[in-house]
Amino acid sequence: MPGLDEFQLVTRRRRHTRRQFVNHVLNRALNPREPEINTEHLLREVLDAVIALRNSPYRQILYNGLAESLSLLDVTAIPEIVCYGLGNFSESRSAKYQLAALLTIKSRYRSHVHLYDPVFFSKEIEVLKTLGLSMIEINEEGKRKVGNDLTLFYMPHCFQGIIANCIHANWGRGLSNCILVTNSFGEIRDGIAADAGLRDSVELIKRIHPYVTEFKLEGDFDSAREAFNSTSIHVFTTEKLNRVTQEFWEDIGSPPFNQENFERDLNRLRENFVLGEIQ
Repeated sequence: MPGLDEFQLVTRRRRHTRRQFVNHVLNRALNPREPEINTEHLLREVLDAVIALRNSPYRQILYNGLAESLSLLDVTAIPEIVCYGLGNFSESRSAKYQLAALLTIKSRYRSHVHLYDPVFFSKEIEVLKTLGLSMIEINEEGKRKVGNDLTLFYMPHCFQGIIANCIHANWGRGLSNCILVTNSFGEIRDGIAADAGLRDSVELIKRIHPYVTEFKLEGDFDSAREAFNSTSIHVFTTEKLNRVTQEFWEDIGSPPFNQENFERDLNRLRENFVLGEIQ
């Protein structure tokens, strides 16, 4: 089962190492105080990012990708959006523009948006609620199963374990009711060999990859280049899913990512870190 290794940012041009992520997590764990955040100032920054994105060529790239995706699925609406792993948009320029894109999609399709990220600061949550977004109260670990209506999962630069858990929760022909805006499955398939912590997640993504239609979101908008590099829209058409035998959907095992394993590994690393400091 995966542990801390699961939480790696997967992009071809910007690949975070395990050591960098562990250092970041340990710093948060050992220094839990929230920074001072002016909510009015942060709200203005977010709205400025929305305006910048909407005035850029990237807006049309995003709109075109969504329009093609919906056309393939023979639907016109996106009633629900679930966002996992946005990150601290008060500190990260990329996360701020990812939020701006989310708000742009929400506005265009009049979608109801639900968000969760365990790293959100309380003031960031205030801003998100002011923007009309709904907070998910528990850590779903990406395991939300959709109903009969289309749900867009918005997970730019998200952990592979959460992506794989989302696929696992909707495994079967019901995937046709999902759109995933997240790390390119094609780049995950062609990436470096996964270590033990990533293997289950990567293998599940590779398994479903032949039955995915992927639209890459590439553009020259300076602020979007880092925020959306290696990000694609992924859809599962009924036509492709109907090619799959029933046996394909069987024996996939447990969800690839488990929060308890992550917390156990984090506690072990925290203890080792403290002992190292004492020595």
